[in-house]
Order: sequence, then C-alpha cells, then structure tokens
Amino acid sequence: MENRKGLLIILLGVLAILFSILGFNLYQSGDSQLSFLETQEVRVEEVIDGDTIKVRDLETDEIFRVRYLGIDTPELDGLDYESCFSSQAKEKNEDLVLDQKLILEFDIDKYDRFGRTLAYVYTSDKLGEKEIFVNLELLQEGYARFYLDKQNTLHQDELVQAALAAQEDFSGLWGSCGESQFNNKCVIKGNIGEMSKKYYHLPGDKYYLQTSINFLKEDQWLCTIEEAEAKNFQRANQ
Repeated sequence: MENRKGLLIILLGVLAILFSILGFNLYQSGDSQLSFLETQEVRVEEVIDGDTIKVRDLETDEIFRVRYLGIDTPELDGLDYESCFSSQAKEKNEDLVLDQKLILEFDIDKYDRFGRTLAYVYTSDKLGEKEIFVNLELLQEGYARFYLDKQNTLHQDELVQAALAAQEDFSGLWGSCGESQFNNKCVIKGNIGEMSKKYYHLPGDKYYLQTSINFLKEDQWLCTIEEAEAKNFQRANQ
C-alpha cells in the first residue's frame, strides 16, 4: 500500500512538472507570436483620403494602396451624412503621414476585396521604431468611426475604447455632423435588437436612456435621421 502511495506521489509530481513545462512553452509561443508580427516599411507617396494612402515599399520599390484597419473615415464624395468631416479627416491624415516613413503591421486578412493592403499604420522614429499609431490617433480625435472587422481583431479593444471616448467628448465629426436640433452633435443611437432588427433612438425617446451602444454587436452612433434610415434603422417606439 505504501509503495502504491509512493508511486502515486511520484506520478503526480511528474505530471505537475510536465504541465508546468507545457504552460511555460505555451506562454513563450504566444509571446513569440506577438514579437514576430508581420510588418513592412514603406514611405507615403500620396494621401487618398482619411483612411487610405498610396505607399512605396522601401525594399522592392513597389507602389500600392493601403487601407487602414479598424476605422472608417467620411467619404470625400457621397451623401451629406457620409461626407461630413471628410476633408478634415484627409487633412489630418496628411499631417500625420504624408512623406513619412511608416511601419505597416498586418493581421489575419492582408487584402480587401478591392486589392488594397489592410494594415495598422505607425509612423517611424529615427531608430526605425513604431511611434504614432495612426489608426488609433484618427479615432481618438474624432476623424474616424470604428469599423467592425470580425477577422482582423488584433487591436480591436483599444480602437473601440478610443471611438467611444471620442463620441462621449463630441470630438471631431461627433460634434459637427449631427442634426441641428441637437447642436450638430451625433447623439442618435442605432441599436441591433432581437432577430437582428435595427432600431434608432433619438434623445427623449422612450428607450433612449436604457439603450447602450456596443460596437461589437454592430450598434452605431448615428449623426442624422437621414443616415439612420439609409442604413435601414427604423424609429423605435417613442
């Protein structure tokens, strides 16, 4: 009996050591994965709009377009609600990246359906290290909206928080593109309900205060009633 107990203790000790080693290796593997994210060094040739640029690869001299991951800036051409603050977004993007050396960081999907390269974009300091996270900066200052990408989620949490904070402070487009009756602030809540039904709530509506915005559920802050209805949201019970 004592021999069995001794063997059991030894076996448990061996298992504990194996799990400890396995856990360490898993941690090391995860850490290495973060350390070896695919990146590319480029120089900006042209700023197309608030979230798209044309760049030149520093090694191959190839020229291609880059679309910023996780954000969406207003269109230069489009309906009023789509283009509001578009020129400001482009100008801000130019201030951040034009003629700059950049580091592109990639996620799961490297290209979109238009053939553009998808990337998290960083300015590069004199030592070639990441400096300004451009995608995040545009969100923080209200030049862009958060764009839900269910495949590319590497920086999703910090991008969501930046977008929510900008809206709460009515920074950038959030304080300029809304209905005049709400002092041009974007305060309309677009909510995805049961069975994926889409409803919008105006300040003062019955369920406005109880409705929260969850970007990961595809809820949205909307600027105008026109925008809400164009995106197939219906007015909720008042």
